Amino acid sequence: MAYVNLVEEDQLAEFATLLGELGGENKVGEFKKLEGPGDLIEKGFIPTLPKILETKKKSALDAAVVMCFAALTKLKSAEKDKYVLMVKDALVAREKDIDSMHLLAMLTSLFNLLDASSKARFSMFMVLADRAIDADVAPWLLDKKILSDVEDLKTQWNLSVHDYSTLLLALLNLCQAADKKREFGELLLKYLENLDEDKDSDAKTALTNAKEWTIQAVLSFIKAPFDAARRMHQIAGLKAVTQLQNTEDGPLVKLLNFYVEEDFKGYLAFAESKDNLAYMAKKNITHDINIRHFRVFAACKLPLGEYTYQVIEKALEVGEGEDIESVIIDLVQSKRVDVKIDQAQGLIHIRHTEQRDFKDSQWKELGTQLTKWKEGVKSVLEQLHKARQM
Repeated sequence: MAYVNLVEEDQLAEFATLLGELGGENKVGEFKKLEGPGDLIEKGFIPTLPKILETKKKSALDAAVVMCFAALTKLKSAEKDKYVLMVKDALVAREKDIDSMHLLAMLTSLFNLLDASSKARFSMFMVLADRAIDADVAPWLLDKKILSDVEDLKTQWNLSVHDYSTLLLALLNLCQAADKKREFGELLLKYLENLDEDKDSDAKTALTNAKEWTIQAVLSFIKAPFDAARRMHQIAGLKAVTQLQNTEDGPLVKLLNFYVEEDFKGYLAFAESKDNLAYMAKKNITHDINIRHFRVFAACKLPLGEYTYQVIEKALEVGEGEDIESVIIDLVQSKRVDVKIDQAQGLIHIRHTEQRDFKDSQWKELGTQLTKWKEGVKSVLEQLHKARQM
């Protein structure tokens, strides 16, 4: 149902009468002596709530809640926050006596009564998140605005680092319940980064609890290393990852770092270990696919131009018995390297490469090239200007 937000002053007396009748024992006179909406809520609605619920009449609860919420709108921000949380606590304390969807509707209305910048919204949202999952309606709470504005909420609600961790964890649980995989992945990195700054005593436990999520994130990045290059760099140094180094998942941390550093030789040495190969097999990481990825990394590091088969074989770590042309086909299929084979001349032409990410040295090289281009254009313009004057 929809709860109204406005009420005339004389309806506060009507609210007192309603509570007095629902409370029994002729409390109408007692409640009419209460002054202001705050008193009516604290000393009227909340003490009467158990008796209202005992009647098992939804209409009685609805009538009292409508008047209570209307009274809340008469309060100024600070007072409103206090009484909204008070009503929330009273409803949650008796939630076993209230239909779950009915309770969610009331809690949502309480949330919407609060000012957008009220920190009380954080407390209300946490209560809503838990109950939305329990009621199997997580998608209903996860609107696009909350997911896209989550960083703004940290500022808007004036959240501490720990409170922000708590909010992100609630959103992750909602995304998981709603099967929102893309949003889950984006929020997870924010959550793990925030835990690095979280000095609360619960942060260490949170890191431990996030272990499986962390492993799944790293595995997803390794399987898509070109699209996830930036996120690989971000996650590699986080405590959530480094805490795995001396555990059975230590090989995963090493593998992640090989990908971050594009260390082909390091990976080949790593893959010589049967234990490491067994770990990768257990996590469905394919050695041959890793080799293809590292060969693309190596090819992208080569300057554009012509190369002999022997030079390419060395650069791409092509072993004996492997067909160089098959390796080149893999490069082409990656869509990261534009290569042409000249079988007659025994040459391989690398015509274009798509960088996974730009490093400092590459930015400097680009700056140098742009400067040369700028000087070339300037020279052409000067020549044209002189030609016009002749």
